[in-house]
Amino acid sequence: MHDVAKAAGVSAQTVSRALNGRGYVSAEARKRVLDAAAQVGYSPNVIGQSLRSARSPMVGLVVSDIGNPFYARLHRAIETPLRTAGLSVLLLNCDDDPELESAQLDLLASYRPAGLVLSPATGSRFSARQVALFENVVLVSRTLPDVDVPTIVTNETEAFAAAADELFAAGHRRVAAVLGPEGASTTHLREAGLQRATAARPTRDSVVRYSEGTSLAARTATADLLASDPGITAVLGFNVPVTEGILIAVRDAGLRVPQDISVIGFTDAGWMAAVHPAVTAVAQPVEEMGRLAGDLIVRMSVGEQFDHVPHLVVPGELVRRESVAPPREERR
Repeated sequence: MHDVAKAAGVSAQTVSRALNGRGYVSAEARKRVLDAAAQVGYSPNVIGQSLRSARSPMVGLVVSDIGNPFYARLHRAIETPLRTAGLSVLLLNCDDDPELESAQLDLLASYRPAGLVLSPATGSRFSARQVALFENVVLVSRTLPDVDVPTIVTNETEAFAAAADELFAAGHRRVAAVLGPEGASTTHLREAGLQRATAARPTRDSVVRYSEGTSLAARTATADLLASDPGITAVLGFNVPVTEGILIAVRDAGLRVPQDISVIGFTDAGWMAAVHPAVTAVAQPVEEMGRLAGDLIVRMSVGEQFDHVPHLVVPGELVRRESVAPPREERR
């Protein structure tokens, strides 16, 4: 700032007022300061500024699996309301590992962020103590039983039940679901949806396999299901990578979608409409979830108080395409 002041021919205090927008500075002096700042290549030290204030102008986004396209879409959606409020996003991945999540949260806390958006790892140890450390916290997609902070989720149980019912209505008697980690809240809720749809049709049956939620894990789980249980004629996927793994396993088994195996994914993706046959999927409102999370963080960061902790549910919808058909009488 002293370099800028020297180049502009003004005091350091004038530079501070001009750059921070606090206090009176004439239009002429402000122009000289801005020109000088550009000339000497000045940029504010965000960490230095945070030492003088309570928080730095950034929001942490900690996700459980950066390889899942869901989180790329979420990241982009969160950025828009935060950018408008002068906040930036620091993205950290924990690979669904609670130990790594703890380390990432410790690192993030050292930056004294204005807030935290967290999609917790399976077995997360995130606690009320850490909520107090970050102050402004929103959970997205996954929830934690003992952490009462704002949450943004979709209607997991109802949406998964609708997907399963679509298969049962098409005539499938035994439906499999390749789910995510057994301890994740999303896994529990989607499995509950499958059970609800199955219970509503006494002549139908279902089976589940848990996985790490990756394409490779889903490919292995689906291959095992198809080889060991010839009664299965339809499979539900837990997320985009899992749906991808299911489709690969069906192809590896020499079977066709939907002639031999019907498939429905959870969370839509662009490639699902581009492949042949196009894949029926539950479209999660990811962009709306991200926008709401960003809005909540902004409101909390300026001190807004809520009468009740917001727990928002944004419904998904089934997008019907070409991957569901009535089952064959016998699957070879």
